[in-house]
Amino acid sequence: MYPKSFEYLRAKSVDQALQYLKDNEGSRVIAGGQSLLPMLKSRLYQPTVLVDINFIPELREVKLGSNGDLRIGAMVTHYDVIENSTIRENAPILSSTAENIADVQIRNRGTIGGSICEADPSADYLPTLMALDARVVLKTTDSSREMKVEDFIQGPFETLAEDGEMLVEVIVPPSKANYRVEKYARRKADFAIASVAAIVSLSKDGKVADARIATGAQQDKPHRLREIESALKGKASKSVNLEAIIGPATEELEPLDDLHGGPEYRKHVLRGMLSRMLGDLLSGKEA
Repeated sequence: MYPKSFEYLRAKSVDQALQYLKDNEGSRVIAGGQSLLPMLKSRLYQPTVLVDINFIPELREVKLGSNGDLRIGAMVTHYDVIENSTIRENAPILSSTAENIADVQIRNRGTIGGSICEADPSADYLPTLMALDARVVLKTTDSSREMKVEDFIQGPFETLAEDGEMLVEVIVPPSKANYRVEKYARRKADFAIASVAAIVSLSKDGKVADARIATGAQQDKPHRLREIESALKGKASKSVNLEAIIGPATEELEPLDDLHGGPEYRKHVLRGMLSRMLGDLLSGKEA
């Protein structure tokens, strides 16, 4: 099937892109196009106008803000997230996450902003960004706002982006703490059956100073496992009974049921991943 006819507009600046979106009802942004193009061909989306933001240099910038936060342009590709030294030095878990995304071709074209806005429950970045307490910057022609990625994602392919609004930047607080990020899939390039991003800091006396854990490919949106986080914080790392914590915390999950895996299978895989990954982090084993 071919896409329905649409008008193509190429923006050369953020301001021009935002004006195009404002002036054209039913318009949609195209970034790397790795997810949008198949949706256009299947006519899941039928925009009247496509606004191409590939030729806006500022959307490909990576820099450190005055407070030390990473500021990553929406058009930074997965490949650049892997290779950029500023990202790898200040948020290595994000670079490790990008290494697991699809294949070389998609990593070269796909973008962090596009992946976030697609809001796929099985997408790779979202659990990691939630564990990092990352935020997105959304702009219109006359306004700008920030919100946590966790709040921005509302459900499968649904976000809080409004008409005429565009995601321009991702703000990531730096984190050099020990971490694990993994996904379980039939093949590396496939979408996850279960995914986990976990960041754990241990104090000098061996207690859990901080724990941030998020999972994807389980429910209609990735989410933080705050019950597990709370159960770990302040505990002596060597005396934690992970089985007693993970079991009850995952019991009420209502995992997805699709061709990649049923609910009980997904939950079983998730529990195994959490047990192994958190066990490594509590023992102090480096990533």
